Amino acid sequence: MRKKTPDTDLPTHYEAAFKDADIRGVYPTEINETVTYRVARAFVETFSLTEVIVARDMRLSSPALRRAFVAGVRDSGADVLDIGEVDTPALYYASGTYKLPGVMITASHNPKQYNGLKLVLSGAIPLTNKSGLHTIQKSIARTECKPAQTRGTLKKKATLKEYANYVKSSVSLHSPRPLRVVVDAGNGMATVLAPLLCKGLPIEVTPLFFGLDGTFPNRDSNPTLAKNQRAIKAALKKGDFDFGVAFDGDVDRVAFFDEKGNYINSAVVGALIAKKLLTQYPKSKHVYTVFTSKVYEESIKAYGGKAIRARVGHAFIKELMRKKDAVFGCEHSAHFYFKDNFYTDSGILAFLYVAAVYADAISECPTTFSAFLKPFNRYFQTEEVLVKVDDKKGALDAMAAHYQSQPGFEVAHFDGVTARAKEYWFTVKASVTEDALKFVVESPKKKLAMEKQKEILQYLRKF
Repeated sequence: MRKKTPDTDLPTHYEAAFKDADIRGVYPTEINETVTYRVARAFVETFSLTEVIVARDMRLSSPALRRAFVAGVRDSGADVLDIGEVDTPALYYASGTYKLPGVMITASHNPKQYNGLKLVLSGAIPLTNKSGLHTIQKSIARTECKPAQTRGTLKKKATLKEYANYVKSSVSLHSPRPLRVVVDAGNGMATVLAPLLCKGLPIEVTPLFFGLDGTFPNRDSNPTLAKNQRAIKAALKKGDFDFGVAFDGDVDRVAFFDEKGNYINSAVVGALIAKKLLTQYPKSKHVYTVFTSKVYEESIKAYGGKAIRARVGHAFIKELMRKKDAVFGCEHSAHFYFKDNFYTDSGILAFLYVAAVYADAISECPTTFSAFLKPFNRYFQTEEVLVKVDDKKGALDAMAAHYQSQPGFEVAHFDGVTARAKEYWFTVKASVTEDALKFVVESPKKKLAMEKQKEILQYLRKF
């Protein structure tokens, strides 16, 4: 007999949830239990898997999607290793350490109405359209599935303490005094991990929005947006702290703030981490993207490393890092990637590296975090702006031609269009998920960068 899954259970707009390197959409109109069940079955059958790690975050729909995914894996004859409610880097750790494929049920930094599936092959290698995700998508419309002769087993394993110890052992952190840090968990998975991580380390945590809550009652999950930074900025201004960090829901992103509450560009954070890693791995390779501030590339070269450019997106960065044997990667969106962490992104590991770098600095000469960062704050970069357009390629081509014709501009085509003038530069690229372009502008002069942002926005709105 064949087991049928009712067509009515499949959302009309499920295809919208399939991105280039993960599955993510609004629950239950784009992703639901039926989609999740069928993805699990297709994952096992496409890759002839015998065991799959399953993990989830604290979103309200995650338990239901977890049950559906577990059922799909087991109905396909594969075993499930359930590591429970953890952050995404913990899933990557488990996949890399146990050499097993896996899934993280999460929508990462997206708002509360979203959920999704991050699929990885053994070794925490992300599944993308190129490596099999598209094949899985095509199979979703299938309503009949052959049952396995033997149903897979379910085993549970607690990994958070093991993972926290692994992360702590990855960074040497010695400080002449405890570092006073505001940690904004945003009611996400950092609530669970941060206390385990900081235990036994010279870090005094002042918690903000601890307590798992998938409704995100205090702020949305994305910590890089200004509207979600008000509380941590206020806390830092009122207290006597060294710096602050804010995590997204699944802890693969982390935003940093100085003791005055100023948000720190991710490229500056990346430059700090790269400087430390280049003492461990001289002349090593470090990855960046077109939106990463120029200070990162300049710092890599100044410290004797080699900077390599990648396409925006975690899957592309991880792929290039493996190919080029790069030790570190920094992305504009507050993702930080580590070769020694299976080439994956980890907000919590980035936090410890920055703490270690600052601790080293104050061991030599007491200084504030803002003063310590001052040499890196050479440029002002505008926030990312999204502009709706009818024809992404046409608008990009027109933009390139327009600035190519202007005197004093150098235009490059890589993952969008980058135009450089003497006193400012900007990059415009197509959105992967929307009919839109997005861009950032950078200059040593804030006023000039803001003026050019308005100018470019006005130009793009013609399309």
